[in-house]
Amino acid sequence: MSSAEGTRTGGLDLALPRPPGVIRRWVDRHPRIVDVLIVFTCQIAPALLTLVLAAAVPEDFPLDGWSAAGAASSIAVGSVALVVRRERPLIAAIVCGSLAVLPLPFSMGGHLAVFVALYALGVHSTPRRTWIGYGIVAAVTVIVSGVATWLTLSGAVLPEDPDISPAATAVPNAIVYLVPTLLGLSVGNRRRYIDAIIARAADLARERDQRAQLAVADERARIAREMHDIVSHSLTVMVTLSEGAAAQAETGGPRAAEAMRLVAETGRSSLAEMRRLLGVLRAPDQAAQLAPQPGDADLEVLAERFRETGLPVRLTRIGTPIADRALQLAVFRIVQEGLTNALRHAPGARYAAVTIRREDGIVTVEVRNDAPARQSTAPPGRGTGIIGVRERAALYAGHVDAGPTADGGWLLRAQLKEEQG
Repeated sequence: MSSAEGTRTGGLDLALPRPPGVIRRWVDRHPRIVDVLIVFTCQIAPALLTLVLAAAVPEDFPLDGWSAAGAASSIAVGSVALVVRRERPLIAAIVCGSLAVLPLPFSMGGHLAVFVALYALGVHSTPRRTWIGYGIVAAVTVIVSGVATWLTLSGAVLPEDPDISPAATAVPNAIVYLVPTLLGLSVGNRRRYIDAIIARAADLARERDQRAQLAVADERARIAREMHDIVSHSLTVMVTLSEGAAAQAETGGPRAAEAMRLVAETGRSSLAEMRRLLGVLRAPDQAAQLAPQPGDADLEVLAERFRETGLPVRLTRIGTPIADRALQLAVFRIVQEGLTNALRHAPGARYAAVTIRREDGIVTVEVRNDAPARQSTAPPGRGTGIIGVRERAALYAGHVDAGPTADGGWLLRAQLKEEQG
């Protein structure tokens, strides 16, 4: 896999460079083969070399049954420790360090294995456990060498080489053990650092995808609110105008044709607005139809449309105009929903008063009618209109109150806070 290709990490596609070096990649892909090679190098090869020397020079390398059993036991224990060094690095280092200080032939399994085990301890364990393991191995080396020196000086045992004291090799061995330990710590820290970077990159990619999903959900909710406002408003107006046209036609009134023309005009306007709204769902290579969203300047047109249905609408603005286009859209949709509900549920209303007040960074929208809600022939709703109004207000840290008034009418009041630039 090249650096331009993605690396699968935690189920995510991350563009990561491949590990440097062919040997490093091969080692990471074949850990058990590496274990076999290490066991052969540190345990089997020295044992075979000892057998060859014992056969070639038996007087210098005597090999009896006791020595063979001790060497085989040491090699077996050391081999197991090397195999489990990744899962149990501290135990493997202590076992190999203890074998290394035993007298021959019981130390054959630990001479080279202790270096591999200390390196693995630094790579696969924490720095704290690594230094604990090194301290234990160094302490065992010094203590056992000190005891062997004391026994030699007391005459309890005879040294293999009378010119070399066991204690003379203890401190040098402990210092030499620092080399694989420091190498393992360096490699392990770098691996842990890289793993942390990759994990952080995976978390960031996951958060990016989650933010994208949330953005999609928010956009869908926005489209649903807009669609509800458009469809609910348009159908209510069209049904009301159609009922009026039918009544005019039955009585031979002159306004039946005009009412039907208003129905057609409302339908065409709603279809055009729906096409523009659904344009965002087109394929990326298809251009969406763009048009300004309704705002403060369209409120009078909205009020006039409701007046044409027979609902007297009084529109009052208090304070300076709203500059934020998004807030203008929210106010427009709230007014549209309030008038639609008044037309649908209170067809006997003598007036519908719309008041928009802007002061101290607070925009208050009130839609009030004087007639009690009663059954209408308009299409029944599902109560999602007020929910949409509350969601719009929540986007501007506001709240909505809706309910009957003391005179038997109905009041919808929404307060929205302007975003401070």
